[in-house]
Amino acid sequence: MALQIQKLVWRACKPTFSILLKNTYTVEAIAENRYFFTFLRRRSSTLKEDRQNKIHLEEKVVVVTGGASGIGLAIADELLCEGTSSVTVIDNNKEKLDKSVKILADKHGEDRVLPIEADVSNIEQMDAAFRNTVLHFHAIDIIINNAGIMDDGKWEKELKVNTHSCVIGTLLGMQYMAKSSSGSGGIIANIGSLAGLTPWCGFPIYTMTQFGVVGFTKALGSSKLYERTGVKVFGYCPCLTQTEMLEKPAEKSINDNFAAEFVEDTKDMKVQSPEIIAKGLVEILHDAKPGSIWVAMEEKKPFEVSMSEMLKKVEQKAEEAGR
Repeated sequence: MALQIQKLVWRACKPTFSILLKNTYTVEAIAENRYFFTFLRRRSSTLKEDRQNKIHLEEKVVVVTGGASGIGLAIADELLCEGTSSVTVIDNNKEKLDKSVKILADKHGEDRVLPIEADVSNIEQMDAAFRNTVLHFHAIDIIINNAGIMDDGKWEKELKVNTHSCVIGTLLGMQYMAKSSSGSGGIIANIGSLAGLTPWCGFPIYTMTQFGVVGFTKALGSSKLYERTGVKVFGYCPCLTQTEMLEKPAEKSINDNFAAEFVEDTKDMKVQSPEIIAKGLVEILHDAKPGSIWVAMEEKKPFEVSMSEMLKKVEQKAEEAGR
């Protein structure tokens, strides 16, 4: 009877899963996959923590968006080095995805890496990617919403990649990992940038997307939400990092005047390596509280930004202005 019910569930949902299935799995075969349904009900293996509140990465399955290059690739590599069970790498550039996954597979083992080509701003493709991860690794424990571009010249695409993908990855993460949805809890790290805290006048549209990532992440930091879902959402905002984003900024700004302002905005900033950023993220995974925002700059240890102190200063200024 239980198996029949499972089959009915899958038949009812089959249209939604068409992207995922791709004729590889039959409905009956998937329905008989007890691992998948065990995950949907609630895996007994929760986010275990030791007395120091440290997460045991050895048992975790991680999803990294924008993972074929730059910070995303460095994060995937660092997590695998630290013993993470497995990593799904999502990217829309197949050529880069194939190359990066080969590097990771050669270093860490092919069975620990799952490449998925997908548009991170497309909810159907992302849902399929998450489901494929569950079918392959039987779980999702940590999601790194890393995909992003800095190109004000193509601002419509910029909005989709930077904001839509963050919202989609976070909401799907809640759906798959929340205890209230038969999950076991988990972690979602939204990767923004320093431009989400300090405006970069040379890239105003990019700055808007980064402030959106920070605000969205803060809004999901309530203790009630965390208690209900068991999913911790926090933000990580690196300063300038040596990635494709920094290549030819003059061609990606609105015009030459904005490009000049970007140079002025960032002239005193030290450019960091993706590997340093990745190590910093792993260091704060267990320390970061729900809704907290962390900054990584000058290749130093990440530090938490006190938003309450910032709000106090704003309120103080408002009171002074009203006198």
